[in-house]
Amino acid sequence: MKLEKLAGRRRRRRLDLSSDHDTALLRLFVLSLLVCVAASLLSAATGLLESFVLTMPILSFPLVVVGLASFADRFRWYYALLLLAVVAALYFYGAPPILVLFMVYAVLGGFGVVALIVTLQRRLFYRTLARIESISLKEELERKDKILTFIFNIPDDINTADLVMDHNMSRDNIPLDDTLRTMGLGFFLGIALWIFISLNPSLMQAYPLEYILLLMFLITLYIPFMVLPWSIFRSLDVRIKGPFHDMRLYKGAVSTFKKIAVPIIPISLYTVGAARMMGVEALAGFIGMAVVFNIAIMASTSIIYFALYERDLIEDIVSRWRDFRPNPLLVEVMKQEGEAKRVPATPQRRYDLDELPEVNQIR
Repeated sequence: MKLEKLAGRRRRRRLDLSSDHDTALLRLFVLSLLVCVAASLLSAATGLLESFVLTMPILSFPLVVVGLASFADRFRWYYALLLLAVVAALYFYGAPPILVLFMVYAVLGGFGVVALIVTLQRRLFYRTLARIESISLKEELERKDKILTFIFNIPDDINTADLVMDHNMSRDNIPLDDTLRTMGLGFFLGIALWIFISLNPSLMQAYPLEYILLLMFLITLYIPFMVLPWSIFRSLDVRIKGPFHDMRLYKGAVSTFKKIAVPIIPISLYTVGAARMMGVEALAGFIGMAVVFNIAIMASTSIIYFALYERDLIEDIVSRWRDFRPNPLLVEVMKQEGEAKRVPATPQRRYDLDELPEVNQIR
């Protein structure tokens, strides 16, 4: 029996929802990332780019490559070509390069970010649940178990084997509340990181303001990787049953997220120092630009995720719930006989052990 349980846990850990298309996207991202890293190092070593900050568009370009492939797969290739034609026309007719770059990375980069996040969710969702489910059964936790208990803020005195979710969940429309909540959480983190990094006095002395803006805009593209992956745990209401109240994994992740993501004191000190260096008006304009960039990135990625990807993701996860948590044989028999009640003169069993004294005596 112990070997059967062990084999069952291993099967659940191997439960993977990713398709060949998802695997191809991951390989495309890794390949393009290696090429872009090599190009960045080469341009920095040869002096082709005068500052390492200017290599950031190259390092973030793999998101655009994956986004172009995902956009073309979700719609049609000629829509992707039309989008690129619009961008080229804007640049040809004298649009500011930073605006053109913003459009390319906000739209195609947003698609790339969401496609990679959904691919990782398909690959890791049930593996994560299987590892969390077995935490309370182990005498000594492995490193991955400790990481998960930290991320989801799982207490030591809870039975993680009682892990459940809304396995009958279905999406009929875009969840406005979840979309706004995710946007707000990402915006909160983005503004904090923007101020914490860009208003660092040493960075402001080393680079011009336009370089800092370019750096921060491209860093903002990676903010959804810190926010969107946890939304599936909220949508499916994944929770650990407790004696008094359930422990929801999404709330645990958000609580951990808030503890480590926002260093309030350094942010306030950097803000005061930057106000002295660049003036209050310039600082207000800088923060206003941070607000615009973060709203644009989080709005585009959140809407793309919840409008175009989450419904299919939920359907795939729900359809495999029985593989992860098979129903006991007795429950299946009772369910089948419950469905047979509609047929006249169908024999029925009773499962009340109190009516079987010989069984109770044996036990």
